[in-house]
This record gives sequence, C-alpha cells and structure tokens, in this order.
Amino acid sequence: MKPLRVLLAGCALLTGAACAGDDDDDDTSAGETASAAGAATTVAADPYASPVPETTATTTSTARPRASTYVPSEIALPTANAFPHSIAIDPEGRIWFTELQANKLGMYDPVAKSFKEWPIPTAGSRPHGIGAASDGIIWVTEIGAHKIARFDPATEEFTEYPLRSGSGPHTIVFDEGGRVWFTEQAGDRVGVIDPATGALTEYDVPTKRSSPYGITVAGDGRVWFAELSGHKIGVVDPASGTVTEYSPPTAGNGARRIDFDPLSGLLWITLHNVSKMASFDPATEAFVEYDIPTANSQPYAIDADGEGSVWFGEFRGNKLGRIDTLTGEMVEYAIPSSRAGCRTVMVAADGVVWCPESGTSKLLRMDPGE
Repeated sequence: MKPLRVLLAGCALLTGAACAGDDDDDDTSAGETASAAGAATTVAADPYASPVPETTATTTSTARPRASTYVPSEIALPTANAFPHSIAIDPEGRIWFTELQANKLGMYDPVAKSFKEWPIPTAGSRPHGIGAASDGIIWVTEIGAHKIARFDPATEEFTEYPLRSGSGPHTIVFDEGGRVWFTEQAGDRVGVIDPATGALTEYDVPTKRSSPYGITVAGDGRVWFAELSGHKIGVVDPASGTVTEYSPPTAGNGARRIDFDPLSGLLWITLHNVSKMASFDPATEAFVEYDIPTANSQPYAIDADGEGSVWFGEFRGNKLGRIDTLTGEMVEYAIPSSRAGCRTVMVAADGVVWCPESGTSKLLRMDPGE
C-alpha cells in the first residue's frame, strides 16, 4: 500500500453530519470548571442475578488504592463545535483526541494545561477513532475518507493509508508486535496494518451488515471486536486467519465497545441497546450480563484499567460508571454538563479518568478523591 505524506501547520474548520450509529448532540459552554457532582453520585449495590464467573486468570495485583470519590472538571477545547469523538493517552501522559466535525487532531498537555491542534490532510475525512502507540506515534481512523492516518508528534507529519472505498474505519487497537488493528464499520471487516512495511490485511466478518465497532487485543494475541448491528462479539485469530462469532444472551443488545481486562482474564462489553454490561470468558465461552442501575442509560465507552475496574460511559444516562471485575459491584458518577456525549473513556497512569465530551466540545477529567 502506498502512503500519502503531508507536513502540516495551522488549523481549519470543517463541519458535517454525524457518522453511522452516532447521535450528534450539541450543548455549548466554555471554560474549565470543577464540580462535586461526579464525586457524590454513586450506586454501589450488587443487584445482579449471576455472579462473575470464576476464571483461571491470576488475580494478584499491586493496584493503587481505589478511590471512593472522583472530582470532575471540564476543559473547553479551542475549537467550538469540534465534536471530540475519541481519546488516547500517549506514553508521556498527553491527551490526544479526534475532532470529527472540525476535521482536526487535537492534543492537551495536562502538565502545561495547553492545547495544540492539527488539520487532517484530507478534507472531510471525519477523524473518528484514535490510538497512541508505545513509540508515541498517533494513529487515527478517517471514517469519512476511508483512510488510516499516522501522525508523528516529533515531525508533525501525517502519513495516510487509503483503504477500500466504503470501508468506514472506526476504532483502533495495537497488538504486542506494534501492528495497528481496526474495525471497518461500513465494510464488515477487521483490518490490520504493519507499520514496518505498510502492508494491509483484512478479515471478513461472517455476519453481514454487522457494523464492527469496538476492538481489543486479549492476552493471547487474539483480536476481539463488537458488532453493533450484528449484536455479537467476534474474534480474529491472527495465526489461523479464522473469524469466530459469539452471541450475548440478550437479543438485540447493540454490542458497542469491548475491552480485555488482564486482571480477571475476561472481555467486557457495553450492550448499548439494553443498558447492560457483559463479561465474556474466552476459556469457557460463557457470558454474564449486568443491569446498569440507571434505566435506559445506553452504555457506550469502555476502558479496563487492568487494576480491577472497568469504566464505562452512559450516553443517555450522562454518567460514567465503574464495575469491579472481581465482585461485580457497580458505581456511577454524574457528569456536570448535560448531554456530554462521552463516546470513549481512558484511565491515565495516575488514576485520572478522561473522556471527550462530543456534545459540549470539552474534555472531562475525573480526579481521584479520598
């Protein structure tokens, strides 16, 4: 595959319609604010019909003490109505995000408290998913241009890799070898690019019109993905090239995002349509589903912190939730701004929880309290 290289400076604004499967919420406000709302709103019962299944995974952990409260603050982006969609944290702790409507890549430095933005080379590309590789390179899916973009922060140079027309690349994840895996929401495929060679490999999803969405890599190197319209999860075995699918118990579930938790050895999934979280044990092929306390919450974003918690965003509930991967205990935290639209969430090394508010053009940070 022949890449396209562009060296950029400056910024530009481009607006457009929301991508497939997204709700384009907009609630404008400005500035950086702090609130106790997220620190005090909790639901911590264990109301589930089924316990977390036993696994053979090691559960010994040197995790930092888990905070009981979180203090939220919101930071307005430089570009109004940017629609920050997805977020990534690089090895230096900087926060990277895509600006879907502004057609930009953005970065926030929490230490310097400063922003920087770069326009995507292709006009109307609608930057969507994002990932920060271990070498500091930033990778972005251009869902509107059917490309994958590589950005080098040191040189501020973009490299774009074109895909088949109609692919709709969505979410990014990296394997241990540094290869870049991504879902193709419109193309019903999972793709992988080898950064060393630029070679592209694609795998067809058996269920057509399945809308492959979230993606993660398990400890054994297999690549798992969620099917938003197929209401399944699937797995690609890179060694054999086979793709296998599994269906959660609840029909029409809208499996949206997925992440692997190395502590429990389980995969965790947001079941967007039915307001549930689910775990899946790859060893036993067993699902367990958990009702979220807030009705019609529409769980969306997800991040397993590797220390016993899985964080998730409640799109309609306008909250962040946290589930204990070993006990099933669940806690919810209110987001200060209404209609925040938290579509991705990540936990930084210092325990701060971050999400981009697509509906308000802000970044939300949740600092651990006592």
